[in-house]
Amino acid sequence: RMDRVATELPPATDHLVNHNAPHYFNRNTPLADYRFILNARDPRDVLCNQYHWQFVHPFLGETPEKEAARRQRIKDMGIDEWVLAQDVSPMCRRFMEVARSVDPADRIFIGYVRYCLYFDEVTERIAEFMGTSLDAMTPAQRAALEQERVGNLPGNPRWIGQSWAGSDTAPGRHRQELQPRTIWKLSNRYAWFLDFLRETDDPRVTAAYN
Repeated sequence: RMDRVATELPPATDHLVNHNAPHYFNRNTPLADYRFILNARDPRDVLCNQYHWQFVHPFLGETPEKEAARRQRIKDMGIDEWVLAQDVSPMCRRFMEVARSVDPADRIFIGYVRYCLYFDEVTERIAEFMGTSLDAMTPAQRAALEQERVGNLPGNPRWIGQSWAGSDTAPGRHRQELQPRTIWKLSNRYAWFLDFLRETDDPRVTAAYN
């Protein structure tokens, strides 16, 4: 299915499309036909999240025996060795390319840090960008939105995984989970994207990308 993601174009009107694989974003997309709500997070945190993901989510077509062997292999590696063996550069680079190519009038950037720390402000900003307001929402819609507040995620039945080791609800998890040497290596590897996040995100949260 991913080859279709990389070649097909979503409808330009009356749809809200969640595209969470920027490295597969169709390069022939006429960007001026769309408006973008851009969301990104610290790649060091992403890698920590992906490590824990390995232990709680099945892989398509994987037998129970292969799943157990894969998880044991990753557990034996440990989080530091595993995250250093991964590389999310293609995803980050394509995200940055698209973000910089979209007309500023057609996009807003909502980093994961702001989502966690300024949820009310973020939701109001998104509503405004979409030509509506939170006051226009029905009580049921407001209740559903409230479930997305990070403090309420464990009680959200649609939240993938519910409570698990990878369910971070605040930025900066890599500082608690990785060794200083590992953080140093990742910070150098992704320095270009961390610079982009500091340039793009709200000044109040840029220190999170140091």
